[in-house]
Amino acid sequence: MNKKEIEPTVLFFPNPVVLVTSQGVESKPNIITIAWTGVVNSRPPMIGIAIQPIRHSHGLIRQSGEFGVNIPNRDLLRAIDYCGFVSGKNTDKFAATGLTPVLARKIKAPLIKECPVNLECVLRHFITLGMHDLFIGEIVSIYVDEQVLDDKGKLDSSLLNPVVYFSQPTDYWSKGERVGIRGFTKGEYRR
Repeated sequence: MNKKEIEPTVLFFPNPVVLVTSQGVESKPNIITIAWTGVVNSRPPMIGIAIQPIRHSHGLIRQSGEFGVNIPNRDLLRAIDYCGFVSGKNTDKFAATGLTPVLARKIKAPLIKECPVNLECVLRHFITLGMHDLFIGEIVSIYVDEQVLDDKGKLDSSLLNPVVYFSQPTDYWSKGERVGIRGFTKGEYRR
């Protein structure tokens, strides 16, 4: 097999798509779509999310020291795309997308009712990387919709219909099927 070397870039795929919720001390809740995310530790359970410092959610998480990671399914594709393009600085993304905020038990930021899996995270580490900063949160609570559990109470991943993101080309996939192109809602919504 012949291989050609190409310029280093973000060519790691697929990336899970999550909706991260945050809320500052004196601000309304916000949602940001994140594809630069992943498990970074088993015990204690930790997840990492990378956010550009210019994003509104970046400041909210730095201020509050906590965030929610909500794992959406493909039914939420329009909201996923919208929350990745519109700033929450002047927009209530819950109202704009029709997503329902629900009270978390251990963090101030709400969780998203329509997402089948929700993680409450407390910020444990913050690392400045360059274009993005890495927030590492300890997962302190997990909530799972009963309809994605098997008869033994375990998560059945075949029922989730998660969305993954490919950065080149920029599109969304679910269960081996292309379900959208990044920015497809851009024509309907303005920043």
